[in-house]
Amino acid sequence: MKKVFPFLFFLAISLGSSAQLARVVTLSGGFSFLTDGAVSCSNLKENPDGISYESYQYYQWNFVTGIFSARVLLIPMTQNTSFSASAATNVSIGAIYPVHDLGSRYGLNVTVPMYLEFNYGAAARYISKSNWGFVLGAGVEYIASPLCSYAVAVTECDNSDFLKTSFLPSCKVGFRYWSKKNHVNEVILRLGIGEKLDKFYTFDAKLSEQYRPMHIGLSFMRVLNY
Repeated sequence: MKKVFPFLFFLAISLGSSAQLARVVTLSGGFSFLTDGAVSCSNLKENPDGISYESYQYYQWNFVTGIFSARVLLIPMTQNTSFSASAATNVSIGAIYPVHDLGSRYGLNVTVPMYLEFNYGAAARYISKSNWGFVLGAGVEYIASPLCSYAVAVTECDNSDFLKTSFLPSCKVGFRYWSKKNHVNEVILRLGIGEKLDKFYTFDAKLSEQYRPMHIGLSFMRVLNY
């Protein structure tokens, strides 16, 4: 997984740099600022008694996220409609708040959302002449979080206790428009929601809940080669 995505994005950049292939590969870059948050997936670790568990599930609020996205045209339909596939790399820095009071942290997180999309209007195709448009997408998000982190207070936990990789079903909706500087901008809302998680027994024999994992983010993008 770690080797595949860098290769795909290197390939996308190489293709997108060609004027001819820019008709097929669309590159976008952008950011989010205080508009990205998540509840982590299940992260239970069995205690020595073999019955109870310690939960390292956490809330995550990202301060800033840098985003690079590549979209490949799959099926051109009309001048203003198409189907495409996209993948993005989102790198975030934010705060991590464990659900069960294990001390807050600052962490670096990576998310790779991948979608099949329907595009309408602006940037749907290279030949589109619309001033605005939208995109609807469905797919999955690959999440690796936190890749590294720093504890705010002294704690016996380290980053490996919280580190979790997972996939979430995800969807997105976005609005595209031409700016006054003659660029196509995008405002993208993404939502990923996982399955409901099982309850577990804590070390003091209390039945405790895990929260449904989810990720929501609002990002602001610019099409780079359109």
